[in-house]
Amino acid sequence: MATKVLKLKMWPDDTGGTWKQSVLDIKGEVLCVSQFTLAASTKKGNKPDFHGAAGREKAKELYDIFFAKVQNLYDPGKVKNGVFQAMMEVGIVNDGPVGVEFHSDHGAVTLEIQTKPPEKFLEKLQKKKEEDAKHDAAENELLKEFEMPVSLLE
Repeated sequence: MATKVLKLKMWPDDTGGTWKQSVLDIKGEVLCVSQFTLAASTKKGNKPDFHGAAGREKAKELYDIFFAKVQNLYDPGKVKNGVFQAMMEVGIVNDGPVGVEFHSDHGAVTLEIQTKPPEKFLEKLQKKKEEDAKHDAAENELLKEFEMPVSLLE
């Protein structure tokens, strides 16, 4: 699952094509946050049932393995985590938002992925668009220079 998170194509490429680049490609950051409430069942009654969630020790073990695997597969300085089993307020700004459901041998996991690329990537994309616009303008000027009135061709 760690490999899937890192290789999933969620961001646009330099040409603006959607779903073309992974977090590895854009050199983005990864925030891993454990959230057992995603394992809640609401099939019966009016309150969530967490019997399908792993126990505290097993859940921490699995989370720590996942977090270490993501760090090992990527730049550890770009992989952050929260405090396991702590009450946390995590503020994110989604450019979407995009929710992706992953399935593993241990059940379903839902991930919210921030799809706003890093500022450096956005600057690079903007620069490429400006260069393309300049190139197009220069090409149009060349075409204008070779325009000839139809009357000269008769």
